[in-house]
Amino acid sequence: MASQKNTAGSSTADQARERARQIADREARRSNGKPKGLIAGIIALLLVIGLIIALVVWQNNKNTIPEAGPVPASANQYGGIQLNESQILQDTSDVDERDINDVPEAPESVDESKTPPGVVNATEAKDNGEPVQLVVFQDFECVHCADFEEQFGDQIEEKVLSGDVTLEHRNLNFLDRGSPDAYSSRAANAAYLVAEEVDPEQYLAYVQEVFSHQGSGGLSNDELAEIASKHGANVTADQLGENTYRPMINIMAQESMANGIAGTPTIFVDGERVSQNDFEKGLNDALEEKK
Repeated sequence: MASQKNTAGSSTADQARERARQIADREARRSNGKPKGLIAGIIALLLVIGLIIALVVWQNNKNTIPEAGPVPASANQYGGIQLNESQILQDTSDVDERDINDVPEAPESVDESKTPPGVVNATEAKDNGEPVQLVVFQDFECVHCADFEEQFGDQIEEKVLSGDVTLEHRNLNFLDRGSPDAYSSRAANAAYLVAEEVDPEQYLAYVQEVFSHQGSGGLSNDELAEIASKHGANVTADQLGENTYRPMINIMAQESMANGIAGTPTIFVDGERVSQNDFEKGLNDALEEKK
């Protein structure tokens, strides 16, 4: 999954240029021997067309997501937002920036027996003296992720805020391929920005509300910013439009697939991969192991 180029925008610019050339040729033939006013009008028309081409090219460049980019302050080097009972961990990454060219290509067949980096070893987790580690790979456009949040969100929040569980969200963009406006990536980008400003309870409330709109066709940047403000984050639509953390989201998605994540939600409870249907039992068993 290399960097995302807006090839449609480039094609539109080429078409606009060709259209401008055709108009210029046609009008030049028509204006042979015509009044100067007509020629001036043609020149003005061509200037307008040139402006349109410039705007198309600018938009194309704006929507190009670089191959390398910063690791969010609210994420570890794997792109995970980590929460415990008192805080969202900040500045935990070993590196400041990552490049998708350093990540293995996603295989044609994903090996789901793998454990992604940053997920604890299941055998060691039982005796590590730490809270249960819950890692959820999710996509804000995923209907099953929304169902998981609706079914278990309150229970997870209670366990996190009590100190029994640490939670890590890795917000993927697998479903961008079916979205006209890269909603999965935009929502994941927004989550990083929100997580830089709020406490765990506010962040979880934000995530829950965003998921409550799943199936509505995707929220706009204005709507994401509005929800963020309701939960304590000063995030603007213009800030979201800068796509600051979009490179990291592409990197995380490719890295996740290279390490056994084929779909969302994918859930790890103390290193054990559990299905959505078996989540409650898996979590309770892990909590019991810690006693």
